[in-house]
Amino acid sequence: MRFETSRALDAIERRLSVDPLAAGGVIDLVEAARSVDLDGGRPAALLRLGMFIDALSRRLGDGNTGLYAITERGAMSDTDFTSNERMVLRRWSDDGLIEMLPPGARVNARVREVAHLTGVPVISRHPLPGHPGPVYLTTGAPGGMELTLAPATGSTPRPHPVLQRFWRCPASDCPVFGRAPAAGAGQAPPALPSGAPICPRHGDRLIDAGPRPPATPLAVRINGTVRTRFPVTAARAVVVGRAPDDQGGITIGNWLDDESSRRVSRNHLRFELRDGMLLVTDVSTNGAAVLARTGPTASPREMELTRGEPKAMGEWDEVEIYPEITIGRADRPPADAPTGGAPNSVMADAPTIALRLPPPPRS
Repeated sequence: MRFETSRALDAIERRLSVDPLAAGGVIDLVEAARSVDLDGGRPAALLRLGMFIDALSRRLGDGNTGLYAITERGAMSDTDFTSNERMVLRRWSDDGLIEMLPPGARVNARVREVAHLTGVPVISRHPLPGHPGPVYLTTGAPGGMELTLAPATGSTPRPHPVLQRFWRCPASDCPVFGRAPAAGAGQAPPALPSGAPICPRHGDRLIDAGPRPPATPLAVRINGTVRTRFPVTAARAVVVGRAPDDQGGITIGNWLDDESSRRVSRNHLRFELRDGMLLVTDVSTNGAAVLARTGPTASPREMELTRGEPKAMGEWDEVEIYPEITIGRADRPPADAPTGGAPNSVMADAPTIALRLPPPPRS
């Protein structure tokens, strides 16, 4: 049992990230860990995070999506966690895999702030009235837990200008703002309690470390499963196709069968960010269409792309280059929710857990 728990926690650890470009949802870590109704077990258990990660993976069809988890320092001395779990929390904090706030900080407020600044959906056990961006709520489902998008209460704000700069914490050992992000990666958003960028961990005013090109994470889905994800930045356009000529292009030929290989061009689509808008251009000889949606529950409306003419994409839009081959935002679920188990499940090696969620409400 101890070995299985350790393996499951290691699998969860690999899916934790405070990089908004890698995250599919932001969550209050302790709220998730204290969801006793999931299994009727101990008052707090880190393994429960795996249930949320797997549910998010199913919703997005992405076996590598990250979870942006936030907690405050008191969790590391909470005796409802085992001594091993408290040690794991410290390691996650020291490695910058989770966001650790000062003791007594309002975690829920920071969760909503991160979501507001970045557009990453909140995952919550309870409705969040007035939150302008997407919110996933937990619902019962046969054999497990599912995430359902709550009705929208407003338009998702555009990414905040503070995300157009890199920031550095005066505390040299800060695991989040103490080092430059890796190439192609993002950075956690500063806290803005009074408008000035603050390190959420140390409370120090952050130092401006230079410009950061705005970026949007996109994902290629084939038959509902994410095969690859990539960022599009304002600094550089990205071409997607069977085998793009551009060295930095996104090659999807390895996942195509004979028929789709004939219908997907070597260079098929070009994505670029311009003035905060995501633009897509058909550069193929086979054509493509935008599946436009006004919101998460709206039915898609197909609009053919005119070759060579850029088209602005909304946050819920996808581009279809062949049936069941689409490209859309990596942090937004597709129009047709994938079916089946969680890809790359982090709970595959976990001790057996009996879920006790209530059944979904009758329609």
